[in-house]
Amino acid sequence: MERTIRRSPSGLLRRPHAPFPELPTMTPSHALLQRARRCHEEGRFVAAADFLLEAFRSDSNNPEVACELGKVLRAVGDLEGAVAYLKRAWHHQPTDATTVAELVLCLHDLDRGHEAVQVMLGSLEAGLNDTDFALSLIRE
Repeated sequence: MERTIRRSPSGLLRRPHAPFPELPTMTPSHALLQRARRCHEEGRFVAAADFLLEAFRSDSNNPEVACELGKVLRAVGDLEGAVAYLKRAWHHQPTDATTVAELVLCLHDLDRGHEAVQVMLGSLEAGLNDTDFALSLIRE
């Protein structure tokens, strides 16, 4: 069995260098999404929307980008725009609690309660965890 700790000429203990683990590569849309989330948290909605629109142009099928864009639009009061992006995200991930909660709240704010109920029922049928959904509603 080979020892992993060796003495250097100076008498200090040292370990042989282990290879660094591979870091996951971040896609351009993911990097933009992270920047947008930071801006959104800081209340810089225009900057967040700019990053998200750029991410959406490069990856229009990414439900995370669509959901985040819907959240930003809801924050600035563009409920119709928010619903459009949140529905897009919901069609890709009908069991994502955050997406469902945001969409239901937007629909409720637009007095489209029947549609909100349909979204909830469809998501529950698809396997939405009702506890996660309730927690997402509370956070909003």
